[in-house]
Amino acid sequence: MSRTQRKGGNTSPIKHYLQFSGSTGTFSYYDKAAKERVDLEQIEIIVLDVRASVTGYNSTSKAQITSNMVADISSEKLKVTSWKDKKSTNIAEGLYKNIKNEVTSKSVGGKFTTNVICLCDVTGEGQEVCNLQLTGSALNSWIKFIDTLEKGGEYDNVITLKQGALSVVDGKVFRAVTPKEEKDLDAKLKKNPRAPRPIWFYVVDFETVELSEDEADLAIEQDSILQAYFEGATATKAETSEDEDEDGEDVEDEKEQSAPDDAEGEDKEKLPF
Repeated sequence: MSRTQRKGGNTSPIKHYLQFSGSTGTFSYYDKAAKERVDLEQIEIIVLDVRASVTGYNSTSKAQITSNMVADISSEKLKVTSWKDKKSTNIAEGLYKNIKNEVTSKSVGGKFTTNVICLCDVTGEGQEVCNLQLTGSALNSWIKFIDTLEKGGEYDNVITLKQGALSVVDGKVFRAVTPKEEKDLDAKLKKNPRAPRPIWFYVVDFETVELSEDEADLAIEQDSILQAYFEGATATKAETSEDEDEDGEDVEDEKEQSAPDDAEGEDKEKLPF
């Protein structure tokens, strides 16, 4: 057994997990040193890889829901677990189509998640490998954005992500909330602050700039490290400790501080399953 294998695999190159909040329209990551979430109004990313997983939060047990990441949900199994107090509990294992109903049920709290593993400067100290985890309105925004690109176009550009329109699910589509709707809600809440509020949320807007040669070279270099890690993590998966996730890290340091999911809708017909 080698130096890295004795701990269950190579050390993950992923330094930060990024999330988007549909309720505030901001991105955030967990600062381990400060032990708090840091908000970001927008981010610029260079995509290295895109993988699927299940993530979420169980509001009853107050446990984090997580799984391994896979490149192909039709052929690779997901192992979904809950994490609380540095202990894991297995929930389900199998192809996503076979465990979908169980892991995304209200009693579990999981959501299909697209992991955009990318280079991003979130601290102001330079590009680092990050995992932008997209669910809900952010995932639907990403899918629609990808549809506007040529095949593989997400790898050819620096992508800027920022707050988009305040939106609502209208039937089976997302649409922007109108100024009249906002005005009517303000008037309603002035009369009765406890009046029911509609489920409104922000979507994500995208801008692209073509990668420079230096940026492309950096992306290739960092992706080589990332793929070597994934290959090592898969090869040593059976040896991974129950108190570690597939990254070989303490899950709770990075993920326990996540808030429950936003009460936002999903355009189910746009999701990739």
